[in-house]
Amino acid sequence: MSKHILEIFSKYQPSAQAKAILQSSGSNKLRYDRERRIIEAEVAFPETVSKADLYAIEAELCDAYQMSYVKLLPKYPAGLLTYDYIPQILIEAERTGVVARGFFSDYTYEFDGKYLTVDLHTLQSGVDLVNDYKTPQVIEGIIFSEFGVRVKTEIICSDPMTGYSEAVLREYEEIDNTLSQLSRDYVPDRGGSEQNGYYRNGKKDTSNETEQEPDEPKALRVTSLFSTPETPSDQPSDPMIYDSGCCRYDLSSPEYVWGDEFDIRPVHIAKINTPQHNIVIVGDVFDFKSEPTRSGEKINLSFSLTDRNSSIDIKMFGTDPDEAETISGFAGNGATLALYGSVRQETRKDNKPTGELLFRFKHAARVRRIEREDNAAQKRVELHLHTTMSTMDALIAPPDVIKIAKKWGHSAIAITDHGNLQAYPEAMLAAEKMGGDIKVIYGMEAYFVNNTASALYGQGTDFNGEFVVFDIETTGLSNQNDRITEIGAVRVANGEIKDTFGTYADPGMPIPEDITKLTGITDEMVAGAPNQRDAVQAFLDFVGGRMLIAHNADFDMGFIRHVCEKNGIEFDHAYLDTVALSRYLNPELKNHKLDTVAKYFSLEDFNHHRAYDDAAILAKIFLCMVEKMRSMDIRSFADLTREMSENADPQKLKTYHQIILVKNAVGLKNLYKIVSESYLNYFHRNPRVPKTVLEKYREGLIIGSACEAGELYTAILDNKPESEIERIADFYDYLEIQPVSNNRFLIEEEKLRDDEALRDINRRIYALGKRLGKPVVATCDAHFANPEDEIYRKILLTGMKFKDADRDCQLYLRTTEEMLEEFSYLGEKEAYEVVVTNTNLISDMVEPVRPIPKGFFTPSIEGADEELRNMCWEKAHSMYGDDLPAVVSERLEKELNSIIEHGFAALYIIAQRLVKFSEDNGYLVGSRGSVGSSLVAIMASISEVNPLPPHYWCPHCRFCDFDVGGSVGSGFDLPDRNCPVCGNKLLGDGHDIPFETFLGFYGDKFPDIDLNFSGDVQGRVHKFTEELFGPENVFRAGTLGTLADKTAYGFVVKYLENKGISLPRAEVNRLVYGCVGVKRTTGQHPGGIVVIPKEYDVCDFTPVQHPADDPKSNIITTHFAFSYLHDTILKLDELGHDMPTKYKYLEKYSNTSVLDVPMNDRSIYDLFLSTAPLGVTPEDINCQLGTLGLPELGTKFVVKMLQESKPQSFADLLQVSGLSHGTDVWTNNAQDLIRDGTCNISEVIGTRDSIMLALIKYGVEKSHAFKIMEMVRKGKGLTPEFEAEMRAAGVPEWYISSCKKIKYMFPKAHAAAYDMSAIRLGWYKVHMPLAFYCAMFTVQPLGFDGELVMRGKSAVRDYIADIENRQNSNDNPASQKELQSLPVLMLVNEAYARGIKFLPVDLEKSSDFEYLPENGKIRLPFSAFAGIGENAAASIISARSEEPFFSVEDLRTRAGLTKSVIEILRRNGALDNLNETDQLTFMI
Repeated sequence: MSKHILEIFSKYQPSAQAKAILQSSGSNKLRYDRERRIIEAEVAFPETVSKADLYAIEAELCDAYQMSYVKLLPKYPAGLLTYDYIPQILIEAERTGVVARGFFSDYTYEFDGKYLTVDLHTLQSGVDLVNDYKTPQVIEGIIFSEFGVRVKTEIICSDPMTGYSEAVLREYEEIDNTLSQLSRDYVPDRGGSEQNGYYRNGKKDTSNETEQEPDEPKALRVTSLFSTPETPSDQPSDPMIYDSGCCRYDLSSPEYVWGDEFDIRPVHIAKINTPQHNIVIVGDVFDFKSEPTRSGEKINLSFSLTDRNSSIDIKMFGTDPDEAETISGFAGNGATLALYGSVRQETRKDNKPTGELLFRFKHAARVRRIEREDNAAQKRVELHLHTTMSTMDALIAPPDVIKIAKKWGHSAIAITDHGNLQAYPEAMLAAEKMGGDIKVIYGMEAYFVNNTASALYGQGTDFNGEFVVFDIETTGLSNQNDRITEIGAVRVANGEIKDTFGTYADPGMPIPEDITKLTGITDEMVAGAPNQRDAVQAFLDFVGGRMLIAHNADFDMGFIRHVCEKNGIEFDHAYLDTVALSRYLNPELKNHKLDTVAKYFSLEDFNHHRAYDDAAILAKIFLCMVEKMRSMDIRSFADLTREMSENADPQKLKTYHQIILVKNAVGLKNLYKIVSESYLNYFHRNPRVPKTVLEKYREGLIIGSACEAGELYTAILDNKPESEIERIADFYDYLEIQPVSNNRFLIEEEKLRDDEALRDINRRIYALGKRLGKPVVATCDAHFANPEDEIYRKILLTGMKFKDADRDCQLYLRTTEEMLEEFSYLGEKEAYEVVVTNTNLISDMVEPVRPIPKGFFTPSIEGADEELRNMCWEKAHSMYGDDLPAVVSERLEKELNSIIEHGFAALYIIAQRLVKFSEDNGYLVGSRGSVGSSLVAIMASISEVNPLPPHYWCPHCRFCDFDVGGSVGSGFDLPDRNCPVCGNKLLGDGHDIPFETFLGFYGDKFPDIDLNFSGDVQGRVHKFTEELFGPENVFRAGTLGTLADKTAYGFVVKYLENKGISLPRAEVNRLVYGCVGVKRTTGQHPGGIVVIPKEYDVCDFTPVQHPADDPKSNIITTHFAFSYLHDTILKLDELGHDMPTKYKYLEKYSNTSVLDVPMNDRSIYDLFLSTAPLGVTPEDINCQLGTLGLPELGTKFVVKMLQESKPQSFADLLQVSGLSHGTDVWTNNAQDLIRDGTCNISEVIGTRDSIMLALIKYGVEKSHAFKIMEMVRKGKGLTPEFEAEMRAAGVPEWYISSCKKIKYMFPKAHAAAYDMSAIRLGWYKVHMPLAFYCAMFTVQPLGFDGELVMRGKSAVRDYIADIENRQNSNDNPASQKELQSLPVLMLVNEAYARGIKFLPVDLEKSSDFEYLPENGKIRLPFSAFAGIGENAAASIISARSEEPFFSVEDLRTRAGLTKSVIEILRRNGALDNLNETDQLTFMI
């Protein structure tokens, strides 16, 4: 008899719950791998155990036995496999499956004991990925392992969703994560020799350095994805022209820029696969980096060179700064160079090769890349072009579109992205930047649906009349190339089947094998059957003049019509499509396949894909449909046509592509309305444009027929009647034809025969246009600029799981000459007409428009100017007396005049009302950003940061003193002083912040007021904004998400993996950069609220949509990213923040006001120097300072900065906050200056404002000081002229050098807002610690583990130490969740060190989420325990408020708690005083 599991693991001391679980177990089997320290245990249980409990036991066993891995494999009786247990199976699947993690967070499922269907609420590409990696089989294996039952599992995506927070973003993120896991995380090379491999979680991954298993296939290493011209036969005859295979370079006039002159005879980069000496390479620079060494004395340079065929890295370490500056001058991104030098192996620090090659150059010359030019005398206009805003589908950035048009001499160019207008702002700005020479034709390729169409084509009869229901079988899908093999039909009269017809037809060609498998029809069966003409004629004889009915009728009718046209047989029968009819009658069906509809109407099984059987079942389906129509009071085909036209659901109809161009300003607004409706009302997988909506807003628009996916081209492919084709074409203003290569996939799909058939369709469209008087235009449908750029699109489409992703489409932007050559088959005159004449004709119809109007359109508030003036002067007098000091009155007058003159008064009034609303609801509001630079902001009670120079003022008698001698940088640092008038203590205030940093030197900069509201009240503030201005005028600020480099890297690796190859790192990086910036999704600003003036419509500025295209969202955002609307319409930043919430609970737990906290308490400033104010040692709290929990000052990085800078005052703290939030301000800059003793924390450049103030003090002209500040804060360095002026004014060299290093600077007002919060929290931390810790844990409990905390201080310290020890471990690294728990656990440890104890959860005393002070201790809430969620905790409180709990059973029933929650409470002693049940036991 085997030992019990607890006997086997005798060293293990389980918790009470774990012990109870294991004690219930039965037989077990053990597997132990001593070398790898792995244990697997099969354990039988009589009842199912939650995965959370099993995983917890596994983790405890790991710790107890120091195992690297312990896995419990539960075995259950088969009868326990129930519907409710399936989520536990999926939890295990997420842990076990290769790519499953994250996909099972939003799903539904069906389970009947034998079949499990999991419906993921995500994109189809995500489901494809999960299925590709055999996740269904993983789930089946888990079920069989646990229950011994075989369950067939399917993972589907029945209704792909794109929900903002729960679907699209997660979907894309999980694709990224999966690709990253499969291919290792991407860390772009930063120029150091260490970073030449792949990294996981920011740490070096050495797993791939171990010896591979012998049978594991390795990816074939190649240097290029393209063919390389052989030398010299494939090279141009001109020796001064170099052809890389993808690009051509002119070497005839080199400009030698480094070293000596050299003979330029290039070697193809793709042919470099070993170290070589004295060779020349030619290409374009990308990924240029220049970074100082740690000492700051030298520069590390790195860049890559590509000839678009392959790429190679160039690295230069420890370069002299002067040389580095010279190289940076000629080797920047985009430069075209010829380099002479050598190739060597890259090695790591241990001298082992990385497998990569590096090029070291001795000499360099600038050369010219030969780019395509448009040399036609009269240029064409491109009317169909996609930018990077066509979601994951196109590669031309909007500014590049304008640049190419200008370079080619085109007068105009259209932008027609798929379903959106989000390229407009960038294109508009680029065109204006280039002087307005290029007219942008704003347009869109719409997803058009004809919601006016009927299922009936032609004149129908009465429902009781006679019809012929038919079906055909064919050799393929193309009515042009394939043939009919069988025709089956039944005649229906008076609701009954009266007659039947069936015949094989000789196709005159072999039947493909896959068709035979599908239909069962063989070549032998059709041998000797009637030919195509005779079979169709016999069928038509059977039909007579009756109406035809077919399922997907266009397919069947197209074949019949083709045979009739070819043989001169008249064929103009009316017909009904039952697919379209089913979509209308049965919208609840997920698809409308024949067998699906038959099953829906409970009809018998049939022999699908045989013509007669399909026709017979379709006849019965149609009769059922007739009965359903009659029940809907549809009694004739006339009724049906009217009903379908009036009530068609555009979300269920077939979409067609369609080009919509803006003709004038009226059309622009109408297009905005169309787009808004398409996203808000008709989104299903794509934003759909119903015909009725288009007709409503057609004024000012030009409609084109688009590509092969357009309605016209589709009708021609379907071989619809010529009258129908003409009717469709007549709807459009112009018709479109495209290069043969665009549609060559139709040949691969066997819909067309060859290239000539494609040309024939273009000829037919041209003739149709002539017949109808419609201009026909030739367009590129460009998705990328140059032929060699197609590789990027292939990578994107592969990552999105398109099966034909690697197909060559040649959708590049062509010159006039290239297009004339392409369409020469039409004839010279005709080609010129479609390429040049007609495209310019359409362009000439278009008036210049501006997508975003110029000017600032703020909502008007009657009397805002006067209200703001009165409010500010009243507050100023209340603080500084009736006779205001000049420093106050002059500044206030200056600011008010500037604000009112530029129309910004309403913005201040709005912000004031929002702040007041929050304060009236009991929550203070924090300001952020540069608004604190405005005196008007504090006088209007918007901000609490006082920007005046340091001063004293008396809140009792209004005395003030600004004559403090410049002794301090902040009024908070002034020494205590009593009022000479009334004797009360004066307040020190003022931080000396110039107004110019907020509204610009001339006061005309658009103000940006950011307000931090408590998360508890943020939603109410948003609602209040709607009440102020009306919901029809208030929207969320929209954002755009584009492809980032790490995600793009995953796509590149997946593409290469599919091909079974690997590429040099430089070439991989080139492909990555080529994909970066493509639109992925849309979103919303976390607190940005857009307000449209009541006299305008939002479509005067932008379309609107739901974030992430989620039709279920109740949020509406701007369609344009708000960054482009910032200077046009008002955005209120109503941000959610935890600081106002912390203030709320601090005041609640201490019965004080945070506004009464003294800002100059010395003990608070000592927290930034030591732990002494807390009464503990650094060893006690594992931190050298007392800043844990203080905003922005408690992280390891800032703690170290504080230790080095030693701030003594609030002004110093402002410097620290500026340094910690800037870029290249501290590291290799201020830090070195302080270390070297050059200056101290008070003197370094800390905030952007300090630059302007310091330069003015030195004597630099004020407007120049402002311009220098603006340049430096944006990372633009200094101009030589400004450097000279600074030196002339006596500015030190270290200051000038520091300015040149800075990339971004923080505003002083923002730093002041942060630091004021830190001082306030610090005061409570020192003087009222119980309130401080209770508030901190209540508001920010992330990672608080109640069970761990109740085990005492030692347990908490050990846990922290364990996480920190594993932080950089490769064997068992700390998880992200563990790392995120450190801040709160550090505070727990600090509270313990200061003598504060924690009380356990109590059913009568605990809150649901608040950590309550109780007799000097902290009472834990119910939510302190993992596993007790917000809802469960709230349910306990709600039930407790009704009456006390009498038993565990009473608690579980009234609070609706699960078994697991009850067990958590039991395990932690919360149920010790309760009986198990309400039953009474009587003693006799």
